[in-house]
Amino acid sequence: MDQDLLQLLQKYNTSSRQKSLSEHLVEPNRCKDFSKTAGSLLLDITRTSLDGAALSYLWKLATHSGVEEARDRLFQGEDMNFTEHRPALHMAMRRDDVLQDLGADTAARVIENRERMYAFASAFAAGHLPSDNSQPVRHIIHIGIGGSVLGPRVLIEALGTSSDLQVHFLSSVDAHFRSALLEQLDPAETVVVVATKSFTTGETLLHARRVMQWMEQALGESGATQRLFAISGNSEAVEAFGVLQANTLYLPDWVGGRYSVWSAVSLAAAAVMGEGAFAQFLQGAADMDRHFQTAEISENLPVLMALTGIWHRNVCGYTAQAVIPYDHRLRSVPAYLQQLVMESNGKSVDSEDNPVNCGTSTVLFGEPGTDAQHSLFQMFHQGTDIVPLDFIGVIQADHDDAEAHAVLLSNMLAQATALATGTAGLQDPDEVDEHAFMPGGRPSEIILMDKLTPSSLGQLLALYEHKVFVESVIWDINPFDQFGVELGKVLAKSIQPALEGDPDAIPASFGLNEILEYIQARS
Repeated sequence: MDQDLLQLLQKYNTSSRQKSLSEHLVEPNRCKDFSKTAGSLLLDITRTSLDGAALSYLWKLATHSGVEEARDRLFQGEDMNFTEHRPALHMAMRRDDVLQDLGADTAARVIENRERMYAFASAFAAGHLPSDNSQPVRHIIHIGIGGSVLGPRVLIEALGTSSDLQVHFLSSVDAHFRSALLEQLDPAETVVVVATKSFTTGETLLHARRVMQWMEQALGESGATQRLFAISGNSEAVEAFGVLQANTLYLPDWVGGRYSVWSAVSLAAAAVMGEGAFAQFLQGAADMDRHFQTAEISENLPVLMALTGIWHRNVCGYTAQAVIPYDHRLRSVPAYLQQLVMESNGKSVDSEDNPVNCGTSTVLFGEPGTDAQHSLFQMFHQGTDIVPLDFIGVIQADHDDAEAHAVLLSNMLAQATALATGTAGLQDPDEVDEHAFMPGGRPSEIILMDKLTPSSLGQLLALYEHKVFVESVIWDINPFDQFGVELGKVLAKSIQPALEGDPDAIPASFGLNEILEYIQARS
């Protein structure tokens, strides 16, 4: 990060020119000047301590950091994942103009794969196998972990309420949920979708083996194999596992797991949503791509959102961030963004292999409002640490209870106001008991979509993707690798034999001998 500009921003933030959030809120044209729109989304940063001068410094920081040049290189397919020497072109899964730049053979393969995904999805939605319409399908067991589950789950919860097809997700290696699930299902009405780019993910393959054993006991090997589908980039491993080539969909290596919602990983979601709705989801994201590519920095939602994040993380020193969607259908969005943000930008080495000179990813968490108001918000209002919030709201409900929706939105706006103004928003602080006093000055952003549609959800998720990318450029880190995910998996393979009775399987340096003895004595 440009340390000179950072120091200017930090100095400005502590200067006497800074106003309270309450004072900012009553400035003329505050909402007009600090709100921007793109597509069906509004981004409102009115309730932050940013002002015109701070934004000018931040725009300069983005320019000096090469944000626009990095954006162009991203869409041109350069090796932005510089540690693994490959591009990050998940955008090509939703934009054929970007896809064509990868070459005719690659484009043809991706397009053909997409059409096959739609054919599979249509067959499942119609209640039968793609290869045999006499074989019923009423349930899909989708097996994956991380982005291979989080994206499809968001889509189904947000947009899949009208389908009779039931999708069940298996992710954590914990067998309790799997055992309970299989007791409820009929193998003769179930298909299994295994989503893993490498097809070496231990948790996913363990679930897949157990589920296929369950299927084979009931249907025989041939019958079970008909109902097994895979999404992967490792065709040899898929074939070795026993998946038919006709039941395999392709996942390119330039699509990271946390960006795979746009790919065949969302087969089950496409079945529940329908081909048309899934295509609209892709189109919404493509619209946000074009906005990110063409809008001026001062009007660019992903850039503005990223610069607000930089302001909070590196200038104000806030280390956490909460995302609170005020729509039950978006309840898994915080978990989705948790992976996107923390796995992408949880890095401490820059592009020159040196330690970074600033803080990077925040700790992101959240849950839906208004439930969150009765768990998290006490700390947000009166805790010793300030946590900036992203409120996500939907203006038009898809139900007919107007009063309930008004209560929901009024609570969202009330929380944003109360965080900003504190107790002073209602009464003289001198008249408030110390324990009931809320200082205010707690920043938040509001993101509003006109209506929750496939297009608006695509815009929202792509907005956050590009926001994370812009932050990574300013921090000079690689947002597309995830080496920190792997170390624990490697160690687990060494520890498992010790749990299974071989105490000499792990070195003493692990410091686990006593706790392993404790576990074994009580097993």
